Amino acid sequence: MKRIKQLRPLSMEHHLSLVLANKAIKTAREGDKAKIKTLCQHIAKEFEARWETHFATEEQLIFSLFNTNEQSQPTFSDATEAIALVELLKTQHTQMRLMSIALSTGHTDQLEAFGILLRDHTRLEERRLFPLISEIFTTEALDIIEKQTTIL
Repeated sequence: MKRIKQLRPLSMEHHLSLVLANKAIKTAREGDKAKIKTLCQHIAKEFEARWETHFATEEQLIFSLFNTNEQSQPTFSDATEAIALVELLKTQHTQMRLMSIALSTGHTDQLEAFGILLRDHTRLEERRLFPLISEIFTTEALDIIEKQTTIL
């Protein structure tokens, strides 16, 4: 899928998240307890450094512009659908944060569910959120996203 220049850094991270998601699903389904434990430890170690930063960037630079608590709503045709999408994505971020903690404390039974959620979440952002913000965000807003994500 062709992605506008300003969103490419986030899309490149999404590629990495899809690789991780598929590895988590495959490893969990294979059932090798040693490999499962090793991957869970890897995810827990990497989560704070990579994925928490990625989530925070999305939340601060993108999701915040759809804040349902603000008096002024986004000025585009289907604000309700966009706000619902962002609320779902924020909920998924919270779920993955909690699952990461569970994986780090030995709850390896959550590996497959984590992988499935990460995969589905990433696809949702790439297929629905990014096309939407490509249409409605100003060039200036997109440039800010690019500048902030390029330095990560």
